Amino acid sequence: NSILELVEYIYIYTFLRKEMNIAEKDDQAPVFILGHPRTGTTMMHSLLAMDTELFCVCNTFQAGFPTAFLSFESIGKRLFSGVLTETRPMDNMPLHFDLPQEDELATCLLTGGRFSPYMSLYFMRDEYDYRKFQTMRDDGMGGRKVKSHEVDTWIQCFQKLINKLKCRDILLQRRKNSENRHITQSNDTYSNSESYFPHRLLLKSPCHTGRAELLLRMYPKAKFVYIHRNPYEVFLSGAHMASTTYGYMFLQRPTDAMLQEYILRQGELLIEEYIRCKQIGILNESNLVEVSFEDLTTKPYETVKTIYQNLDLRINFESSDFSQALQKECKKLRGYKRNSYEKVLLHDNIIQEINSRWACQFDTFGYNKEEVNGKI
Repeated sequence: NSILELVEYIYIYTFLRKEMNIAEKDDQAPVFILGHPRTGTTMMHSLLAMDTELFCVCNTFQAGFPTAFLSFESIGKRLFSGVLTETRPMDNMPLHFDLPQEDELATCLLTGGRFSPYMSLYFMRDEYDYRKFQTMRDDGMGGRKVKSHEVDTWIQCFQKLINKLKCRDILLQRRKNSENRHITQSNDTYSNSESYFPHRLLLKSPCHTGRAELLLRMYPKAKFVYIHRNPYEVFLSGAHMASTTYGYMFLQRPTDAMLQEYILRQGELLIEEYIRCKQIGILNESNLVEVSFEDLTTKPYETVKTIYQNLDLRINFESSDFSQALQKECKKLRGYKRNSYEKVLLHDNIIQEINSRWACQFDTFGYNKEEVNGKI
């Protein structure tokens, strides 16, 4: 990434200054998908990203090579074509370089891994050192606070990624237009990049759930989609992800207790900060819509339609090409096999931990707690 970054800098300065200038001046605020890990944020991201007339996204390749994707993406995809499996190891979701991906992975690399909670997946024994980056405020325990220069660096790197993604979208539009002109032999299409403007960014990362206040300072007109799920399922799915995926990342060997604490504490930090932002009114009905994982998986078309209506994203939703494509995709999803945890029994002590530490999730979204020895 470091060597490629130098090449990218020269490439942008030499060939893309006009496009980058357009990207930097674009004032469209992103739409952010929020939610605890394992609540369906990836599925939501994939469905909304189908609306290519409205949105552009950060894809898997760009998340892995944020310093160089403008100059290296077409070559890199061919070089690493056999690296990815067809599906993700923790679930049955497809995986390839062009699929929407978490922008936090890219920002983490751009900051040199210094200011992202995801670094705790590499150094789980030092997980406490990265907790403050869950909210970009503090560790939630009155301890370590994020320093101003850390926030400033994160913002700078995040904005750099945003501008590059917008620039890439401009280039993609120009390429498609050139292809269409070649096919139709028409001279009526635009001939210079100043005629192109980036689509609105659709960004997804569970980390953003704890950063709504910071994101709204950066983008006052941002919109948010929050997904919630039964807390017991979230914990079980998180534990399954830890056992099937995290092992590829560990540079320190954690204990089961460390992994359990990571899942529980992350849930506390994210939901408490999210609820705080609702209580002080910066997240409200004008910029936020909440949906459940159950609705997303059982009636995805209706759920997406509700999001568009509540956030006023499209006037002509039902007559759009996206609506037609979404209906076809939703029919395919009927055969999607989600992980089932019905036969998995949680120990009583874990149920008590979840009931206690994630109580606000049960209370806020109306999920029922299981009894342990006659007590909830």
